[in-house]
Amino acid sequence: MLAKYLQSTMRCWSSLTTLVFGLFISNLALSSQDYAKTKHPIVMVPGAFAFDSVLGVVDYWYGITEDLRAQGAEVYVTNLSSSASNIVRGEELMEDVRRILALTGAQKVNLVAHSQGGPAARYVASLRPDWVESISCVTCMNEGTEFADNLYSFLNKRRPLKWLVNLTLSAVFSALEVLSTQSKDGVYNSPQRPYQIAEDLVIAAGTQSLREFNQRFPEALPDENCEMQAQGAVYNGKSGPSRVNQVSYYSWGGTDEFTNAVDPVDILLVPTVRAFFPKSRIWDGLVRSCGHPLGTLTEGYYPINHFDAINQTLGLNSGALDIPTLYLIQANRLQREGH
Repeated sequence: MLAKYLQSTMRCWSSLTTLVFGLFISNLALSSQDYAKTKHPIVMVPGAFAFDSVLGVVDYWYGITEDLRAQGAEVYVTNLSSSASNIVRGEELMEDVRRILALTGAQKVNLVAHSQGGPAARYVASLRPDWVESISCVTCMNEGTEFADNLYSFLNKRRPLKWLVNLTLSAVFSALEVLSTQSKDGVYNSPQRPYQIAEDLVIAAGTQSLREFNQRFPEALPDENCEMQAQGAVYNGKSGPSRVNQVSYYSWGGTDEFTNAVDPVDILLVPTVRAFFPKSRIWDGLVRSCGHPLGTLTEGYYPINHFDAINQTLGLNSGALDIPTLYLIQANRLQREGH
């Protein structure tokens, strides 16, 4: 009981100080046109259901890249496969980074990753640290999600249903790729991705897949994994190594699962995930919060869920934080630290 009380108190205090600081920074940024200007370009790396901009109307990073550019950041948005293994997505990002370096003449990039974009960014930094100045990981899926494990087990016992779900979601993901191929957020557009297989995503997001991935690419992970934190029933919010192979690592995350009663994601998706998720976990509506930390954990207890972290759906969240401001703060941190 005492541990839960202390965690709750820490979370409330953290949220309050972050809100006050965020408002201060937001007002400060309005008077500065280079507040978010970094030494190296910023490259945004999406998670699953990845897209850059659907029909030029809805951006994955809703309102975030716009604010970053307005405050001086040079931002490029990638579009990885909506459903693919972590290695495949890592290879796709590697090619995107190569193209962006050639396009800009830059020597390195700052990667900003969300969700399953975290492993992709880590893959590139591990294999080509000479291309990566830093990684900023936002509610990243560094240890997978038990939702994927339990959903896959459920569907494997119901083969006809599994076939139907896989076919339907594969069609949805493939359509998302087509709808976001021509439109783009910014001047860079990733190559069109091939037909998407939803089952590949469920496997890639599983805890076993990420456990194997982490054994191959352990850079900047904290010493305490989820297994050491009662499988996520406890969350200590500890950082990992801040710099590995000349790459700086940062992360932040949240601990709320439901934040807005009119957000379609909160209404429809979060309850579906909850049905396949252990009840005792501290989580963000999709993954355990203990899987967020990578490198320096700048904040682990934001009052946001997994989807609020990219300001979705269309900016609907608890209202406790201005999400784009969190990215402005991080860009300014990168600026001040010479990245």
